[in-house]
Amino acid sequence: MSLHRLMGFTSAVPDPEAVAAFYAEMGLTGDPVVGFSGSDGGTAVRVEEAPVRRLRRVEIGCESDHDLAEIRQRLVAGGAQPTGHPEEVVMVDPSTAIEFVIGVAGAAPVPAPAVSNPVNAPGATVRANRRAPAVFEGARAPRRLGHLVIGTPSLTGTRDLLVDGLGFKVTDEAEGIICFLRCSTDHHNIALVESPVPLLQHYSWECDDVDHAGHSATKLLRTDPERQTWGMGRHFAGSNFYWYLRDPAGSYIEFYADMDQITDDAAWEATGRTPFELEHVANSWGPDIPLEFIVPLDLDTLQASWEH
Repeated sequence: MSLHRLMGFTSAVPDPEAVAAFYAEMGLTGDPVVGFSGSDGGTAVRVEEAPVRRLRRVEIGCESDHDLAEIRQRLVAGGAQPTGHPEEVVMVDPSTAIEFVIGVAGAAPVPAPAVSNPVNAPGATVRANRRAPAVFEGARAPRRLGHLVIGTPSLTGTRDLLVDGLGFKVTDEAEGIICFLRCSTDHHNIALVESPVPLLQHYSWECDDVDHAGHSATKLLRTDPERQTWGMGRHFAGSNFYWYLRDPAGSYIEFYADMDQITDDAAWEATGRTPFELEHVANSWGPDIPLEFIVPLDLDTLQASWEH
């Protein structure tokens, strides 16, 4: 795969200071211009000011100048008009007005391995006479930005641009509902959902394990219970644990752990990819998906902004 990782994104929001304060609560480091990152670095979320929240730009890393040239050639052959200086390809998706920026990038920082906490199970006591270490842990910064989900008025159009033009691979999809795409070994780095207007539906931060995700979400909820959106649960697509909260701009942030990893495309197609029906779209277990996760609370405002 010539693409190899999600580098980050830029979001426009009405109150960048409120979003920055929220990121500080999460334990992220950085600033709106340089970008906010988790403890592993390597990805960044930048924030600009605008009257209504919008996803402006998504950055993806590729392996080499040769890969960059091939991406440009594919786009032109498909009738698109990419821009950008020689070190990058910039393609604006006609369906969402999002700039997708591809640039040559080195490998992501190698993360320190997560500490594996001993887990007791029926017939297998591995932690005798002592409490689980996780109960003494607290909230800490997530590792990195793992993926984002984009709402698009043309799921097919945006999907075709990312797959046929930019080189993303399809991991799973429920036709007409959601499509999971990858540019790394993660099950998905971008997912697309049908939406009346373009929007950043949610963006997700990787944690070491379910306790890391739980401690991090709980800290934010104890400050403001109104942030709760959906979770704890476990997704079917991607297999990951999840917990979703609402950020100050109205997008959802996800703390996740234990995502499927795809290192062999043929093996995934043979043994990993499973029938993905409507009942699997939400989760394998956990609370029912809330209506606001499908119909955002600020949808009327977003629609009005796109009409002008």
